[in-house]
Amino acid sequence: MYPRLVSTARRIAMTLFAGCAGAAFASPTLYGSLSNFDVYNDTGAETHGFEIELHGVSASDVSYTFGGDYNRYGSPRIDSFEGGIFVRYLSTYDAAKGMFLSATPVPVSFSPTDGHSCWSGGGAGYAGSGCEHFGLGLSKNASSTLYRWLTGDATTGQISPAGGNVLIAAPVWQVIDPAPADPGQPQAAPVVQAVIAPEAAEDRGQYGEAQWVKVYTTEIEREVELDELLSDNAVVPREQSETEIEWVLFQASPEDKNNGEGDELMLDKPLAADVGDRKSIIRRYEFYEYLGVYDPEDHEAQPLDEEDPVGAGEVGRYIGAQMAAANLMAAPVPEPATWLSMLGGLAVLGSLGLRRRR
Repeated sequence: MYPRLVSTARRIAMTLFAGCAGAAFASPTLYGSLSNFDVYNDTGAETHGFEIELHGVSASDVSYTFGGDYNRYGSPRIDSFEGGIFVRYLSTYDAAKGMFLSATPVPVSFSPTDGHSCWSGGGAGYAGSGCEHFGLGLSKNASSTLYRWLTGDATTGQISPAGGNVLIAAPVWQVIDPAPADPGQPQAAPVVQAVIAPEAAEDRGQYGEAQWVKVYTTEIEREVELDELLSDNAVVPREQSETEIEWVLFQASPEDKNNGEGDELMLDKPLAADVGDRKSIIRRYEFYEYLGVYDPEDHEAQPLDEEDPVGAGEVGRYIGAQMAAANLMAAPVPEPATWLSMLGGLAVLGSLGLRRRR
């Protein structure tokens, strides 16, 4: 019986050490997401604030925000509602003078932002640029995100949404586990997936407003900070070699077409190596107007050339850019000493059982 016990212990040891080795390939944990974006005031009139509507998160999930001395509205206010929060950047109102003290003007141009026009640290051009930079960090994913400009009534001091939602999408991140490797084959790396969804039309029987989107991506071997996600920061991908998608048409489908699904832009980023301690996947999404024709029946975009929309004259003014990041942490791997302790315990139990049978 003793040889049988030794054989059993060996089999357990092999199983446990195999599990330990397999755990080294476990998918990392997504422990935070960041979203910093440049946006132009496209309402046609001066605005007095901006709001971010987030669903599926609470105020306690906001780890930090971009504000303070870095933009004209200062740090944002967080207001809760059932199922989510509003992050609101608001102008101060002077009741005695009946006026708002800060305002985003109408832009003179809508050229792609380079980081020097949308925040106070970028230079003297910020005041009249008509462009702002907002952002926040979350300790979890929001299930959906909406952006709106706000305008104030100088008579009452009340601020309300100006126009519709801003057409800059925010990604929802997740880590996808790899399929089990075939015997004798190396385990595939996990994939970090980012999904952005287009704005649906008010008439759900129609296609939504179309946009052109260009995407860049990179990764760094450390945690990225919110204040690094500025257009001209070295961590934000913008080089040709970092282009993930040159151009893609982005448009919501009608509700009765594939249940309104399948119109998301879903991008996968296989991790280049095992996550040592921290890693960040960073994407820059650039959004532009679509100038092509639409089907008069259902408002579906009919582009002439999706491969070269610039050459076809179908890319309009720049709407804004989303600088988004997913911060990853290596999944915990049990220490070999832990497995050895477990084996020692099993051996003791086996020995006691053997003595009882004797």
